[in-house]
Amino acid sequence: MTSQVAIRKCDDYDYARVTDAVHATLSSLGGIGAYIRSGQKVLIKPNMLSAKSPDRAVTTHPAVLEAVIREAQQAGGEVRVGDSPSAVFRGLARYWEATGYRAVAERTGVPLLNFEAGGTIARMIDGSEYHLARHVLEADVVINLPKMKTHGLTLYTGAVKNLYGCLPGFQKARYHKLYPKPEDFSRVLVDIYTCIRPVLTVMDAVFAMEGNGPSTGSSRRVGLILASADGIALDAVANRIMGYKPGEVHTTRIAGERGVGESDLDRIRIGGPGIESVALSDFVLPPTHLLRWVPRGLVRWAGRFLWVKPRTDVSRCTGCGVCARACPVRAIEMKDGLPVTDYDLCINCMCCNESCPEGAVYQEMSWLARRFS
Repeated sequence: MTSQVAIRKCDDYDYARVTDAVHATLSSLGGIGAYIRSGQKVLIKPNMLSAKSPDRAVTTHPAVLEAVIREAQQAGGEVRVGDSPSAVFRGLARYWEATGYRAVAERTGVPLLNFEAGGTIARMIDGSEYHLARHVLEADVVINLPKMKTHGLTLYTGAVKNLYGCLPGFQKARYHKLYPKPEDFSRVLVDIYTCIRPVLTVMDAVFAMEGNGPSTGSSRRVGLILASADGIALDAVANRIMGYKPGEVHTTRIAGERGVGESDLDRIRIGGPGIESVALSDFVLPPTHLLRWVPRGLVRWAGRFLWVKPRTDVSRCTGCGVCARACPVRAIEMKDGLPVTDYDLCINCMCCNESCPEGAVYQEMSWLARRFS
C-alpha cells in the first residue's frame, strides 16, 4: 500500500491555527479514529531533548502536543505523555515545566510519565537486545511527535531519532559509545523504531532548528505540520524539505532498505501542498553535512586540518558538569570549574551539546572544514 504524508501550512503557534492544521492532516489520513479505538491506552512521545522554553525550537511545541492530545481524547483514548531526556539525572520536573508540557497536562488531565521510574522490557531484533521503556511497550497505541531539526551526528532528527528517548537511563550513552560511527549508530536507531512501530507520527515543523542542531542551532520558520502513519515516509519528505539528497540521511535510507517504511519519494503520496512548493533552498544544514562527501582518502591525509569538534563557550558555561556526566566515553573532565575535552577520546557524538542546559557547547570547524561547508 502506498504511504501517504499529509502536509498543512501553519505559520505560527496560535493554538486555534495549530489545532486546525493538526486536525486537517489527520483527516487527510482517514481521521484519528482510524488509529485509536475507545478505551485504548495511548502513549504520546514528544521531543523533550532538554529543559528549554518552546521558543528555542529545541522541543516539540506544547501547542502541537495539546492539539494531538485533544484529538486522541476525542477518539476515546486514555492518553499519557512520556519521554527520557539525556540529562534526566538532574530531575524530570524542570523539563515538564520549561517545555510547557506540565501546563498542557493540567489543562487536558493527562498524566506525565517518567520512563526511568516505569522499568523496561527487553526486545530482540537482529541479534541485538534493547531494554525499552515499559510505558511505551505496554501502550496499545504509540503516537510519535518529533520536531524538525538538524543533528550534528545523524544530520537530522525526526520520526526515527525521536524514539531514542524510549531508552531510559544511561543506555543512550552506552549505545553512543558502542556505535560511534554515524551509520552504525543510525542502524541502532532504526532497530529501536522497528521495535516500537508508532501507529502515527505528527511532526512539528512550524518552527524548525537549522544549523548546529539538535540543541544549539537557530530557530527557523518553516510553517508546516506533517503527519503520516509511516514515520519513514514522513522523514523522507522532511529530509527533502530541509534540502538533503535522497539517501543522505542514514536513518531514512536504512529504514527504507529494511522495509520498515517507504523512503522513496516517488512512491509516497502527498496530501496537501506538493513537496517542491514547500521545500527550502536555503535551510542551513549542520556543519558535519558536507564532510560526508569528502573522499575518505582526503580525510585521512588532511585529518589534522579537516575536523568538526565540540567546544565550550566559557562565557555561557556555568560549570554544572552535565556535559561531563553525559559523555559516553568520559572524554570530558571538569577542571577549575570548566569542562576540558580530551579529543583523543572524543567520538563526536554531540551528547555534550544535547545535554548542556545553557547551550554552551557548539560545533567548531577547522578552516578546511569551513571551506567544504
